[in-house]
Amino acid sequence: MADENRRYIEEDEIDLRQLWKTIVHRKIFVIVFTVIITLVAIVYVAVKTPIYEARVYIEVGSIKYNNNNNNNNNNNNNAIENPNNLVQRLQILHMNNITTKQTTTIEEVSAVKDAFNLIEIVCHSTSNKLAVEKLDSLIDSIKNKHNIAITNHIDLIKKNIDNLKTQKNELENKDNQFEGSMMVKYNLTTKLNELALQISSSNIKQTKIIGNIITDKNPIKPKKSLIIIVAFVTGLILAIFMVFFLEFIKEEKES
Repeated sequence: MADENRRYIEEDEIDLRQLWKTIVHRKIFVIVFTVIITLVAIVYVAVKTPIYEARVYIEVGSIKYNNNNNNNNNNNNNAIENPNNLVQRLQILHMNNITTKQTTTIEEVSAVKDAFNLIEIVCHSTSNKLAVEKLDSLIDSIKNKHNIAITNHIDLIKKNIDNLKTQKNELENKDNQFEGSMMVKYNLTTKLNELALQISSSNIKQTKIIGNIITDKNPIKPKKSLIIIVAFVTGLILAIFMVFFLEFIKEEKES
């Protein structure tokens, strides 16, 4: 039993030596093939246009219609534009039907999980400058649309305030003190205060970006170092495989 084990070990050692001798015998082929594959990868990453990424986080503005404490926990319901609807709108406008000729594209628009009124936008381009310009333009278009909604809301509230003021003035100009007039005046004053509070800065939050647009000086692709390393390892493995394959064919012909 011990002799058989020794013989198996000796045969394995002989096989490993033979494999190593085969590789050494064709080392020029292995080296040249590996170098060629690596050089092809180097040329590829050299001529490949780098792609940079810029991302930004946007907080969708909100309008609080009353000062109830219960409303403080429902900021998402008071958003100027529902964040999920905004995400879908931006995806339709900027992510559908992207052509291969476009060098600056919006790659991702998504709502941030567990964050009220927060969305993330990712842009890819051939330079950080172009990516930032694209995001700036998109942010401006979102803000303009939301500012229009805020302006319309304020105008509507102001019209209601003017109407209530007119009613209050007419009531105050009357000489007769009909029953309940004081209560009517009080209700009008309370309503006026509520409406004025609705258009105050504390109840209207404009859409804005959180922090700054995030960029990286290094392109996200191509991953030059990774591509070259993978090409080198792949070339080496293929070269060794081809050496063994050629050696196998040679032995078959000789036999």
